[in-house]
Amino acid sequence: MSHAVPEAFIARVNNYLGDDAQSLLQSLQTSAPTSIRINPKKIIEIDSNEKVNWCKSGFYLNERPVFTLDPLFQAGCYYVQEAASMFLGFALKQTIDPEESIVALDLCAAPGGKSTHILSSISANSTLISNEIIPNRNKILRENLTKWGFANSIVTQNDASQFATSEMQFDVIVVDAPCSGEGLFRKDPASIEEWSVENVDLCCSRQINILEEIKECLKENGLLFYSTCTYEPSENDDQIERLQATKEFEIVKLKDVPDGITLTKYGYQFYPHKTKGEGFYLAVLKKITETPTTKDKGKSKSSMSSTDQYLGNYLKNPEEFTSMQFKEFILAIPHHTNMVFQKINSKLHIKSVGLTLGTPKGKDFIPAHELALSIDINPEIKRIELSKEDALVYMKCDAIKIDRDYKGWAVVTYQNHGLGWIKLVPGRVNNYFPKELRIKMEIK
Repeated sequence: MSHAVPEAFIARVNNYLGDDAQSLLQSLQTSAPTSIRINPKKIIEIDSNEKVNWCKSGFYLNERPVFTLDPLFQAGCYYVQEAASMFLGFALKQTIDPEESIVALDLCAAPGGKSTHILSSISANSTLISNEIIPNRNKILRENLTKWGFANSIVTQNDASQFATSEMQFDVIVVDAPCSGEGLFRKDPASIEEWSVENVDLCCSRQINILEEIKECLKENGLLFYSTCTYEPSENDDQIERLQATKEFEIVKLKDVPDGITLTKYGYQFYPHKTKGEGFYLAVLKKITETPTTKDKGKSKSSMSSTDQYLGNYLKNPEEFTSMQFKEFILAIPHHTNMVFQKINSKLHIKSVGLTLGTPKGKDFIPAHELALSIDINPEIKRIELSKEDALVYMKCDAIKIDRDYKGWAVVTYQNHGLGWIKLVPGRVNNYFPKELRIKMEIK
């Protein structure tokens, strides 16, 4: 492969890397590795002998398969994620208590790699708000979170300034900032075409604004994780130095950082000629100044609801959830997540919260697709295992044959991982896989 990078980029790399610049530029002409991260609640066997050094659930694949045609991918058993960006999990493991109840924000969350990693790293009694301002990217984020299957999340669609005025405060904020994308040059050649010095400057300006807005939402002793997929110092260490100058933060140093990861003045830089991954930067800061707090107006719903009947039918631990009707849908929200939801409901644009159980329709109840993929689904619900061939036919929304006497709703599974719903009625099987998610490519 060969991708000609801009001369202006080469000049900047030579300026800040010196003798090491040529090694980086040569590495950009090689192929990017393929890596995945396993869902800790949907464990599967992986055909890989090479793990990602800084992520115990991360693996390199020998070749890039067609993920669309893997039912385990569609079931949310793993996330296809660039290896270097898995370093966020390494940092989270060292800096947060996995048993503590926290509220976290992933500010620039789409497509969902870091959000799914955060959910896998925080306790079950914590809550994550995943935010994405761009509507079509927000939709992709929600689809990926649905596959991952965790209910302790809220998806919002706001800019940083709206969070700043929401009075909401967080224990952890992850800012995977919009950047010039230099670290994606070999993975995404289109990023080369989009690169320019002007775009670097524009990204720097946007990053400054985002950090200035969102830093007020961090609690005292709260943690800020700032990351980019670029090598550019003005988008990385320079941004952290600007925060340091405010005397509001202190740098958090990580321990036992694997070889090959470059320690910068304030953070950690990945280069493809030194680690098996793409360009990535991460810095961790702790808020050391007190942030003015407002009275907590969040209320936990304790009274019985007319929708509570659905919790026991469809969830394995119904006592941990609050039920709620939104439009025609019945939602199940973990109690602690519901408290966060009550705080922000009138202040932020919420796209989803908790787990959608389904829709009552007369005497019937049509279960939601995300319930089939949820880690909280009642294990006593009827499950019907499919072969890989039948699973792919099912996900094309085509007719499948089930040789069973059973009648009614059932979750179809592949290797015991939920894919969606079917309803068996006399003489046929009704396929309820969402048509907007169906596999459109040809299956050979």
